[in-house]
Amino acid sequence: MADSKKQPEPKQMQELKAERQLLCTRFSPDGTHLLAGGMDANVHRWREGEVMVEKKEKSKDGEKTVTEKKTEWQALPVMNGHHAWVGTLEFHPKANRIFTGDSWGQLRCTDYEGEKPKEHWSNTDAHDGWLRQLAVDEKHLATVGRDGAVRVWNHTGKRIAEWKGAEEIFAVAIQPDGKRVVFGDAKGVVRVWDFAAKKIEREFTLEGFYKLARIQDVCGLTRLVFLDGGKTLLAVGCAPTDGGTMQGIPTLDWLDYATGNSKHRYQFGVENDAFITDVAEHPDGYLLCGTSGVTGRGTTFFIRPGEKESFYSNTKIANIHALALHPDKKRFLLTSTNRGSNGNGRRLDKEGKYIGNYSPVYVMELPA
Repeated sequence: MADSKKQPEPKQMQELKAERQLLCTRFSPDGTHLLAGGMDANVHRWREGEVMVEKKEKSKDGEKTVTEKKTEWQALPVMNGHHAWVGTLEFHPKANRIFTGDSWGQLRCTDYEGEKPKEHWSNTDAHDGWLRQLAVDEKHLATVGRDGAVRVWNHTGKRIAEWKGAEEIFAVAIQPDGKRVVFGDAKGVVRVWDFAAKKIEREFTLEGFYKLARIQDVCGLTRLVFLDGGKTLLAVGCAPTDGGTMQGIPTLDWLDYATGNSKHRYQFGVENDAFITDVAEHPDGYLLCGTSGVTGRGTTFFIRPGEKESFYSNTKIANIHALALHPDKKRFLLTSTNRGSNGNGRRLDKEGKYIGNYSPVYVMELPA
């Protein structure tokens, strides 16, 4: 992408509708499917395919209707089996399967293709309460939760290692060589765990990712991401400034993984902008980031490591819960919350029924 201030805008290709709010969204490794975890305890699915579309064209004889082929994302039946918010999902690296976790602690492994995908296994008590995040590699699956536990499973659902601490765990990543699990807790403490040896090798505290405010432990960490083949660990989230109605400054911190020391730190926006909720690394060396803040705030921005300013930002789509880069590296998606969203139950329709929130999913094309 160009380094100019006149950076071309990403183009919206399609807006997908979901009846409920979505918390996490990812493309399948082959790029044919799009899956999202919902607050309705379902996994929502779309598949890319050709459809016939009618459109009006003007000619010297007047207006006529023509039919043409168009590639679009088409909804498939939702996948059920969870009993609470599906807040985390990741794809199996080789098989056409997906791992999903919910806020009641259930972990599931299912197929994702076809009308009625097969369930391979499920564990309703993978965690005691909210399963916050999961990470997958060629052999293992790592999960973290509100219960302060970090667990490693094989792909058949057998638990092979566990670590447990006093604080809730919010973020997890598997070291690129598969030998360590790295996780961050509610107070911004990051630990490197050799799960085969059942040993914490080292730990360090992230600067500014935690604050005690209004008798609340306010955690700003949302994700940990390995970059540069494992040489860099990226801490993603915000630097909290207040509790209550949570506020904070969206923050990225590029850390030297070997030492835990910050190499570069970038902060975006103001207190109301709050969290960077999701991030994706583009092969061209920059990060795509999405934020969600209070009073309907949200920003999409692109930033290169080491630079002081983002080279692209846009505030048209607010309250971004998920961002994913398509395997073709030409498209990405943003999962948002509907405009005029309602959280207190006062807004009713003409029949006097509560109008629930929902999540539009925007499929975007990067400029060439």
